[in-house]
Amino acid sequence: AFFGTPLMSMLNELHADTVLVTGCTTSGCVRATVMDAFAYKFRVAVVEECVFDRIEISHKISLFDLSMKYADVISFEEARKYIRDLLPPA
Repeated sequence: AFFGTPLMSMLNELHADTVLVTGCTTSGCVRATVMDAFAYKFRVAVVEECVFDRIEISHKISLFDLSMKYADVISFEEARKYIRDLLPPA
């Protein structure tokens, strides 16, 4: 998501400190995005129910490895609560 895109500029403009990662493929694009976000010093979370890989074992191993080194692996509900808590009170 970072390479060759304006994402870093957009995140800087928003003063973001955290990146929630979703998408395909866990062992490819998701992993690269997590590692780039980590290298840029963001707090990184992978939303477990929102990532996918064609091969289940690759998916599971990638999630395990990412959680051990670069990111928190969180549930959809945890991500939803995090986003909801960012919103100003109604």
